[in-house]
Amino acid sequence: MTEDITYYALLGVDRPRNRPAGVVRRRRLEDGTTLDDSFTRNLKWEPTEYLERYYILGSTDREHVEITKEEADAFVQRLLERGPSNQQC
Repeated sequence: MTEDITYYALLGVDRPRNRPAGVVRRRRLEDGTTLDDSFTRNLKWEPTEYLERYYILGSTDREHVEITKEEADAFVQRLLERGPSNQQC
């Protein structure tokens, strides 16, 4: 099944786009279904409700911006290199 993936960086006061607080992805499947995941402290992609809640409620305590796959991959790589005990990227 083919999917289209959009990545987002979660920003904060001291967390710019190139060092986000987290990364979320939205996967759109061929059948129209969307699945949202965040790369977690468990060092894997896990389901999240962040984007769904953001769009339903209109805001959260964080903002997000769309990023490239390469930017998301760089975030994931930094987390993998630092391991599960080091949460800051």
